Amino acid sequence: MATDFEFVPFVGYRYSGGFEWLDANETLDQESANSWGVVLGRSVNDNSRYELLYSQQETNLADTTDPNDAFDLRVHYVHLGGTIDVTRNRFTPFFSGGVDMTHLSPTGYGLDNETHFSLSVGGGLKWYPTDSLGLRFEVRGYGTVSDGSGTRFCEGVDCNLRYTGDLTPQLETNLGLIFRF
Repeated sequence: MATDFEFVPFVGYRYSGGFEWLDANETLDQESANSWGVVLGRSVNDNSRYELLYSQQETNLADTTDPNDAFDLRVHYVHLGGTIDVTRNRFTPFFSGGVDMTHLSPTGYGLDNETHFSLSVGGGLKWYPTDSLGLRFEVRGYGTVSDGSGTRFCEGVDCNLRYTGDLTPQLETNLGLIFRF
C-alpha cells in the first residue's frame, strides 16, 4: 500500500574531485568528507515518488604541497526529481534522479559563492520493517555543469583558481531513516 508522504533524514559520505591552480600548475583536491541531508517525497503511484532532495557537504580544497593554499568549501545540492521502485515490498530496490542546482560556498578572503545547474542519478535499497518506518541506502552520482573552462570562486586578474571540463562529478553514499505518513 502506497503512503502519500515520506520524510528521510540521512547521513553519508561524498567522494570528490579537484581544481587546478592557474599560476602554479598544481591541483587542489576537494577532499572527500561526510555529508548529510533530507529527502521529502510524495507518491505519484504505487511504484514512484516525486522528491525534493537537499544534501550538504563541508569539505576543503587542499594543496598537499602547501597547506596555506587550502580553504574550506561547503557544497549544497538542491534537486527536484523522484524515484522509481523496481518492486514494492519490505525490501524495495529503486532508481533515483534529479535536476536543479549546486551551490558552492568557499570561505576565504576574496572568494565568491557560485551556483550552477546540476543533475544526479542513483539507486539503492529501501527496507520497511513496518508500514510507517524504514531505512534507505542509496548511492548517488552528482554532476555540476560548467561552461568548459574558466575561473572558480573569483573574477579578475588576481584570480588563479581555474577549472577545466564541462562536468564536475561527485559520488555520495548515504543511509537514511524513512518516516512514512
